[in-house]
Amino acid sequence: MRGGRSALKHAVLFLVSWMAHWGNELVAAAPPAGWYDYSAYTDCRGQPEPAQYDGGILKYSNSDDPTGYKTTETGVLSPAFVVYDLNKTTMYTFSGWIKLEGSSSALITARLAPDNSGTRCIGTVLARSDCWSFLKGGFVLDWPTQTSVIFFQNADRTPMKITVASGSLQPFSTDQWSMHQKDTIRKRRKRMATIHVADPHGTRVVGATVSVQQTAKDFPFGSAIASTILGNDAYQKWFVDRFNAAVFEDELKWYSTEPASGLLRFDVPDQMLAFVRSHRVMVRGHNIFWENQEATPRWVKGLSPEDLRSAVNTRIQSLMTRYRGEFAHWDVNNEMLHYNFYEQRLGPNATADFFSVAQDADPLATLFMNEYNVVETCDDGSSTVDAYVARLKDLRVGGAVLEGIGLEGHFSKPNIPYMRAVLDKLATLNLPIWFTEIDINNKFDAQTQAVYLEQVLREAYAHPAVSGVMLWTALHQSGCYQMCLTDWNLNNLPVGDVVDRLLQEWQTGQATGASDAHGAYSFSGYLGEYVVTVNSGNTSTQSTFSLSPGDETRHITVQI
Repeated sequence: MRGGRSALKHAVLFLVSWMAHWGNELVAAAPPAGWYDYSAYTDCRGQPEPAQYDGGILKYSNSDDPTGYKTTETGVLSPAFVVYDLNKTTMYTFSGWIKLEGSSSALITARLAPDNSGTRCIGTVLARSDCWSFLKGGFVLDWPTQTSVIFFQNADRTPMKITVASGSLQPFSTDQWSMHQKDTIRKRRKRMATIHVADPHGTRVVGATVSVQQTAKDFPFGSAIASTILGNDAYQKWFVDRFNAAVFEDELKWYSTEPASGLLRFDVPDQMLAFVRSHRVMVRGHNIFWENQEATPRWVKGLSPEDLRSAVNTRIQSLMTRYRGEFAHWDVNNEMLHYNFYEQRLGPNATADFFSVAQDADPLATLFMNEYNVVETCDDGSSTVDAYVARLKDLRVGGAVLEGIGLEGHFSKPNIPYMRAVLDKLATLNLPIWFTEIDINNKFDAQTQAVYLEQVLREAYAHPAVSGVMLWTALHQSGCYQMCLTDWNLNNLPVGDVVDRLLQEWQTGQATGASDAHGAYSFSGYLGEYVVTVNSGNTSTQSTFSLSPGDETRHITVQI
C-alpha cells in the first residue's frame, strides 16, 4: 500500500473482487431496534470476546455460523471486510479484536475505503502478538456508497500478519442515536422526585399547589475566561447568567505567572479568582506544566537538569500553596503525548513526580492529564486512545495520584460514533472524564460551526462517563482562539444560540401542579439544587432540597 492513491485504488478493487470470489462478501441489513453497547476493553486478553451486536451487518453470506462473526486473517493485502449499500448520515459503530504475528506490538489502524474514493481512519488499537486487543471506533458517511472496504494497517507499514476476530459493524439511525442520548440523560443527568405535603400532624394535604424551581445545576458546564472579563460588568453578567464553571485561558500558565526567574505575578489570576468565587462558579486550574517547548518560559529553557528540577518544584509549591483549596482541578502536565520538554530533561518519571508534589501541596484538588486529538480524530498517531490509556496506567503504576482525564476537544468536523467509542474505552479506567477546551475550527462558516458544536455537546453531555464540559471561548476584542459565542458587544453568534438553547434544554423549568389524593406531587428533574413553594388555602411555605445522582425516587416532605 506504499504507492499512493493509484496503488490504493487498485488494491481496494482487488480486495473487492478477491473476497467476492471466495464468497466472503457481506450483506447489509436493516438497523435493529437494539440499544447502543457502551462496553469496551483496554486490557489485552487471551481470547477475544464475542462480537458486539452479534457482528451487526458483518454477516457472511456463505456462513452457517449463527453468531454472525468470523476470524479474518491476512489475505492478499490486509484483513478486510467488504460491505455494500452503506447509508448517508447513519451512525456506524465498528469493533473487533486484533492480534499480530511478526511483531511484538504495533499501532493498528482500521480504515474505511468507500467506493474507492480515498480512505479514512475509523479506529485504532495498540495490538500485541501475545494476546488480543480490542479496537472500537466508528464513522458517518457524507454520501451513500455501493461498495466499501474496511481494512487494517500497521502504522509504519512494515510487513506483519494481522488477525481480526469478532468483527462488528452496527448501524444506528440518527433517531436511534438521539434516543440513546436521551435515555442516558434521563438515567444519568435527571432523577424522579416526589414532594409529600403534610400538615403539622402528619396528615396528607390534598390539592395543595406545589411549585418547584431549579436554582443550581449539578452538571458543570462552563467556558474559558481571560483577563478581558475584569472590569467588564456586561461580560461578567453574561457569563454568570449561563455558566457554573470556568477555566483561565492563559493567566495561570508558567509564562504568565513567572515571566522571569523569581518574578511572580499573580495579581491578574487573583482578580479573576475573586470574580468566580463571588459568583459561586467552580474553577479549573490550567495548567501547572505544558510539555510544549514553545510554551515554556524562555528563562526555563536554558536551565541545567538540577536547576530545572528545583525550578519545577518551586513552581508547583508557589502556585498550589497560594491557591490551596481554590481550584477544583489542576491540569498537572499538559499535552505530554505530543511533547516532552520536561521528561526529556528530567527523565521518564518526571510527570509522576509532578503529580506527587502537587498532591502534597493541595490534597483536595483533583489532578488531571490533559491532551488533544484523543477524541477529535484517529489520524494522530501520537494521541490514540490506547496511547492515552497506556500513559495513564503507567503514571498510576509509577505512583501518581491521577484522578481525572482531560480531553481538549478542538474539533474540525466531528466523527460522533468515533467520539463515543473513545469515551467508552477511556471509561474503563473509572476516572472522571472532562471535556476541557471544546471548540470548532474557524475554517468553517458560522452556521457549520454551530451544527458541529451541537453534535459534540449533545454527545459529551449524554455520555455516562463524562463529568463536565468546558468551552474554549474566552472573549477578546480581537476574537477568540477558534470560536466565539458572541461578538465583542455580547450579541450571540450561531454557536452562542446553540449553547443558550442547550443550557435551557438541560435544566428543569418551573414545575407546578397540585398534590394528589396521597398528598404527593411528582416530577422528573435535572440534578441540582431546588426550591419548592407550597400553597394551601391561606398558608404558604418554602423549602429547599437537592437532586443528587441516584436510581431511586427522591422523597421530600414539606410541612404546611
